[in-house]
Amino acid sequence: MKLSSLGDVVHTLPLMEALRAGLGPEAHLVWAVRKAFAPLVLGNPHLSKVMVLEEKSLSATFAFGRQLRAERFDTALDPQGLLVSGLLTFLSGASRRIGLDKNREGNTLFLTEASVASKHRAHQVEKLMGFCDALEIPRLAPRVQSYLAGDAPREKAWVGCIIGASTPDKTWPLAHWKALLGELEARELTPVLLGGPGAEAEAAAQLATPGCVNLAGKTKLPELAQALARCSVVIGADTGPLHLAVAVGTPVIGLYGVTDPAKTGPAWGPAPALVLDAVEKEAPPESRRPRHGTIPDALARISVEMVLDAVETLRKGG
Repeated sequence: MKLSSLGDVVHTLPLMEALRAGLGPEAHLVWAVRKAFAPLVLGNPHLSKVMVLEEKSLSATFAFGRQLRAERFDTALDPQGLLVSGLLTFLSGASRRIGLDKNREGNTLFLTEASVASKHRAHQVEKLMGFCDALEIPRLAPRVQSYLAGDAPREKAWVGCIIGASTPDKTWPLAHWKALLGELEARELTPVLLGGPGAEAEAAAQLATPGCVNLAGKTKLPELAQALARCSVVIGADTGPLHLAVAVGTPVIGLYGVTDPAKTGPAWGPAPALVLDAVEKEAPPESRRPRHGTIPDALARISVEMVLDAVETLRKGG
């Protein structure tokens, strides 16, 4: 029961692979997900079925619960830890309903076991592997999600640039991006601009030069995953597309300063990853809370030179 969002769904992909490996080919494994993020899990080779919650209304939620109950689950896993996911876990009819020991919105009321440790300082992917412990199956180290990566070869000159983020304080300034794009092109590299529709696509349009590949606002989730897989390096803040780049096995440079990279950083996947953080002394990572940044210009303090050095390091093999 991982309904959303982009980064959260991506962080759950290694758990699904571990569940299939541990429970075997006969297990009926179903992922319940919201419509917006269903393209990320459709085609996942470790799933028996994907069930899609089409709308956010209360009536749609209860109707979806009836669909879940018809599957006759014996166990439901809720790694989301919120009201709707908990309610659907209960409506599934599963006699065993396992969730996190740190949850919100009354989620615990719907569980039979709020036992998966999640209060400690560890990466979200590692925490979710705690569901393996609850089921007494082995954990697996995260591997490349090749079904998302596609077959296109990696372009050695492509450097993915994820322009936006979910909040302004997690966004690298456009002036920094503009300077970086110029430096990348001077090194005969091709910046690939990535991001969602709206403000991110508008920002990318302002930045784009004839030497760029501008895909911002032009890709659906599977196409975005394939574009990220084709890049030699991807640069971005703590945002869903950066985690998707990790999942498809691309080396990444994470721009941090308002969230804790130990919990949501890019160093969880099979490829090399570097974290740039210019405010560690003033805002210790372990004290940071998402959406409560203490230093408004934290990312602005990450210089273009720092990013260029990181690009060269990863392009030379880490």
